[in-house]
Amino acid sequence: MIKIESLTKIWPGITALDKVSFEVRQGSIHGFLGPNGAGKSTTMNIITGLIPPTSGRVFIKNHDVCKERKSVLGLVGFLPEHAPLYDNMNVLEYLKFVASINMVPSREIKKNVDEIIHSCGLLKVFSRTIGNLSKGFRQRVALAQTLVHSPELVILDEPTVGLDPNSVIEIRNLIKSLAGGRTVLFSSHTLHEVDLLCDDITIIGNGRIMRSGNKKKIINDFQTGQVVVADVKKWNDAMATEVKLNMSVERVEYVRKNDHYVVKFFSGKDVDIRHQISKYLVECEADLLSLTEERPGLEDIFQKVTVDE
Repeated sequence: MIKIESLTKIWPGITALDKVSFEVRQGSIHGFLGPNGAGKSTTMNIITGLIPPTSGRVFIKNHDVCKERKSVLGLVGFLPEHAPLYDNMNVLEYLKFVASINMVPSREIKKNVDEIIHSCGLLKVFSRTIGNLSKGFRQRVALAQTLVHSPELVILDEPTVGLDPNSVIEIRNLIKSLAGGRTVLFSSHTLHEVDLLCDDITIIGNGRIMRSGNKKKIINDFQTGQVVVADVKKWNDAMATEVKLNMSVERVEYVRKNDHYVVKFFSGKDVDIRHQISKYLVECEADLLSLTEERPGLEDIFQKVTVDE
């Protein structure tokens, strides 16, 4: 759906984007991650044609955004971080207005607006003035205006920022419902949201792409060895030494928590040590409470990529 090639944007005295390249698969929900000032909003503004790049190219369904802007306008729905809502209009009027300026045929406007009011949970407030709505409902209206012309590509810049937990869950479910029928590219600092919603991710830092591709593959790339975590009632240094001498374990760390111990076993090798560990803990009567495998999450990878590199 989106193909970006060597995208560069230079403002006076600063390079906001430095030869950025990545792709977004059609029908996917793609997370766009990076710290503040990394270049996420600049990239989104270029994709949507709001600002031109200094160099490089952006294609949406094989249309060059810079050269064929009119061809791609109807394909894209964009929710910027600060949504352009008209506070003096009521919700219904505003959505009809947005549909009309997005060239929705007049005979289809009522149908589109009715559908989007229902899907975005705006039925209770469709006749109310936007300026009098809560932040959660304002964000729903903003998302509705992004979708009212039935775009194939939806671009969302921090869609859940500042919302209460219930509103976050509702917006998350709405984004999830778009998968397959539409392509979604969204930025977020809430890595839990990205983990729940996305199959693909792109991480940007200092205007450069750090990682891009399938989320599970990127996570697996950072898995240098296996880490097994056990909760046990009994543990000591002698047991740790025995494990390291007789098993494929390179390091053991443990800490006492109230009435039990949390023990971490690091294999550092391409072997599954769970069976060895569980068998040993049972045989030595460590009183095993739980055994889990610990894998790096998005937070670990985000920090490593954007800080360490």
